[in-house]
Amino acid sequence: MVLKSIRIGAALLSSAAMMVAAAQAPTARSVLNEGMKTTGLAGADAPAYHLKANYTLYDIRSGKETESGTLEVWSSGSGVWHREYTEKKNSASEWSTSPISQVATKGARLNLNALNMEVAQPLLDPMHLAARYPADLELTGQAGTFSGVVLNCVTVTYPTIAAQGMNPDMLFPRYCFDAKSGVLRYTTTSTVITAFTGFKTVGSRQVATKVQIKPYNRLGEDLEVTMLEPLPAGSDAMLKPAGKTVDFPLAHEPGDPPLVPVHVAECEYPIEARNNQIFGVVSVPVVIEKDGKVKGNGPAMGPYQLSHAAEDCVTNYRFQPYMVNGQPVVVSDAIEYNFDGKPYQGLNGTITIASQSPARK
Repeated sequence: MVLKSIRIGAALLSSAAMMVAAAQAPTARSVLNEGMKTTGLAGADAPAYHLKANYTLYDIRSGKETESGTLEVWSSGSGVWHREYTEKKNSASEWSTSPISQVATKGARLNLNALNMEVAQPLLDPMHLAARYPADLELTGQAGTFSGVVLNCVTVTYPTIAAQGMNPDMLFPRYCFDAKSGVLRYTTTSTVITAFTGFKTVGSRQVATKVQIKPYNRLGEDLEVTMLEPLPAGSDAMLKPAGKTVDFPLAHEPGDPPLVPVHVAECEYPIEARNNQIFGVVSVPVVIEKDGKVKGNGPAMGPYQLSHAAEDCVTNYRFQPYMVNGQPVVVSDAIEYNFDGKPYQGLNGTITIASQSPARK
């Protein structure tokens, strides 16, 4: 049996190279499970390590560099780690003192949430979404070659249905693994391809020393590991928070248990904006405290005539405490308010939460 060509983002896996006997391919679930055991530095069995990496971020429209620096990580392999980002004019650190407790440098000018997502996650935990796949999620396997590498690729069989109203790209990328080693070589969505090359072994794990992320086939992120070693003896001091720190909220991501509102309300529509027929969605970054209270977490994004009204309003909302391992934790997300001039429709109508799909009615 000959399988059809596989598209990796905007790049085509050569149709002539994709011929393989389906009967010889392992099951999609076994390929995924093996890849999770082999790839990256996350998970209960992750080794203790010390890593240094360079990163460069680009504007994909102009091709110009927007940000660059270094990431250094010390990790005990048990949910205790220290990440330090250093750029030309600024630096900042984040410490995880347990799987549910993080602190960061007080007054840091670097956007640690963004850097963790754009730099640390692809390097250290590139399969974080797959780690949350339910056991009954139906998967499809495809096999073939790309750039001379024999691959076993895994996709969610019905991604739109499984995403329950969210963009499937946010939850279910295609994972393509080296058929020989089982390590992750590519992740792809409809618009983005991420390539992993130059692997180094730490413990039982394989870590890519070169990661390139290309939205629309344009270089968006270039990451390179320059040093990777087992955590040296005597590194305890590096794992303990130093200087003035503040609690660092856990980023609430697609696929996480939902945030449950206790109180949301209609926001006042500014008279001037209404009179001038100004409509639009305002996204307000927020932190939800351990007691469920909401506070702002940066400037709102949307029409400036509506932003202040949304910020003033959503910080009066309240949620159930978000629980991890039975304990309340501080989380960050964004509340989106749609000033559309229509009657107020509440949550999943006028109000949405950026990281999660609308609740089923």
